[in-house]
Amino acid sequence: MLGYCTNVHSGDSFVEVVENLTTYSSAVQRNLQKPLGVGLWLSDKTTHEIDIFLLKDTLQECNLQVFTLNGFPFSNFHQDVVRHQVYQPDWSQEARLSYTIRLAHILSEITSQDDAGISTLPLGWKDASFSNEPCAVQLRLCANELEKIEQETGKCIHLDIETEPGCRLQTSKDLSTLFNEQFNDDEQIRRYIRVCHDTCHAAVMRESAEECVSNYQNAGLSIGKVQFSSAIEFDLEQANKASFILEEQKYLHQSSVQTENEILFFEQFSDVPNDLHSGNCRVHFHVPIHRRHFGELQTTQEDLIKSIPVLKEAGATDWEVETYTLSVTPKLLQGDEIVDSITKELQWATMQLGQ
Repeated sequence: MLGYCTNVHSGDSFVEVVENLTTYSSAVQRNLQKPLGVGLWLSDKTTHEIDIFLLKDTLQECNLQVFTLNGFPFSNFHQDVVRHQVYQPDWSQEARLSYTIRLAHILSEITSQDDAGISTLPLGWKDASFSNEPCAVQLRLCANELEKIEQETGKCIHLDIETEPGCRLQTSKDLSTLFNEQFNDDEQIRRYIRVCHDTCHAAVMRESAEECVSNYQNAGLSIGKVQFSSAIEFDLEQANKASFILEEQKYLHQSSVQTENEILFFEQFSDVPNDLHSGNCRVHFHVPIHRRHFGELQTTQEDLIKSIPVLKEAGATDWEVETYTLSVTPKLLQGDEIVDSITKELQWATMQLGQ
């Protein structure tokens, strides 16, 4: 299924979730004139407030189909400054496990799919003070609960780990290594723990889809869903045209620079040295996937297009557009209002997927 992630909309309460569905998602659905897939973002706060019957009625009335949840941001994803807070709690903490299990039970009640995933963070931020072993214990407990849900409901709800630049699991290789070291050949783990492949993150880390799929297969991992997203790309000689990235303070904008000799990684675009004047720079700033250019800069749309047949061949079936930075994009670069932008992204994705 193809749809879009509702983390593009602000609001971490259940009331706001319903308002976003009836205001924005329903408008996109009317533009497309067919049932619309949505990947719901439900904060921890929302999971405690939720009215399942009201949510199901709202989805039905708006002709929306929930096929996945975004369980990465735990709390308010649109507060003034998010940055490193989005990686808390990490997977060594019980709060992350409890939140994810609540999401799994909710998803099993509202999705019509027999197989549906919840994306989650890649353990936590790389430099945070936790080890992988407690995370592995928590993931195993999560898999046990997901197995119980399938036994009770007949629905396989899986957890999809999303690698991200700067995190403990930055690359597909990091994820593969974790599973081979912590879980050996455990089949239960691999049924209920899968991969969320984010095309923007892979582009920033300079990973081809072929390389990622090879690493996933090496660890016996399936792709639970693909997050369709593009990064900003430009030569450092154009850095003066990317000043809006420096001005954006809400989210982290991890960056990589490919020079003639090496690939350099920076936690923030502002960390790129002023005396580094040339090299291909890619910045973690999700931009609309239907756009090859972003102002005077480029996007990694070409990487995204090349990845589609590879990911399809690897078994990917769920595709989620995730352009959550629309709200912090300068007005002159937005091009469209939010509903029209999401509509165009989904139309473009439909064409690329041949659906």
